[in-house]
Amino acid sequence: MTKKELRQQMKQLKAMTPVAVRNVEAQMVFNTIRTMPVWQQAQHILCYWSLPDELPTHESVNQWLDAGKNIYLPRVNGDDLEIVPYHGAQSLDDNNKFHIGEPVGEAVDASCLELIIVPAVALDAQRNRLGRGKGFYDRLLSSTSCPTIGVVCDFQLVEEVPVEPHDRPLDCVVTSDGMYCDEEKKSLFN
Repeated sequence: MTKKELRQQMKQLKAMTPVAVRNVEAQMVFNTIRTMPVWQQAQHILCYWSLPDELPTHESVNQWLDAGKNIYLPRVNGDDLEIVPYHGAQSLDDNNKFHIGEPVGEAVDASCLELIIVPAVALDAQRNRLGRGKGFYDRLLSSTSCPTIGVVCDFQLVEEVPVEPHDRPLDCVVTSDGMYCDEEKKSLFN
């Protein structure tokens, strides 16, 4: 299956999955992440402000902020993602090209990050990620070495994601049904 075909298949499956199901799965996924040593030790975490068809993050992002974590969200700047501190939903602006809730304020260097939570269209157990096709996260992840966790609903975990030479596997994949981690970095997540 090509990347384009897999994106189309996932789009159809997402349309058939009730919001309530995605919310329950998100709660399970983010509860799992909160138990991980890497999350507990990290003070600077990049997450994402979910779109309607992504694993919901709004509740977890706010809980993490309330728990004293420094939360960052991405902001599109040309072909790249900027990393911007998140200070609550009131600090978001959706007046942008993609109409995505993005944080306002000064961008920071990605080197401050200690953990990145990555959205995906699809993931596989080998930790390969299929994004939306613009390469934003590919470019960001190639410039940082901090641990990465991909999150999706269970139905978005597929047997195999097509990969290209520039694609970089994530360190861990979490769904409500399980966790798949790089063996060399497993102690960060268990």
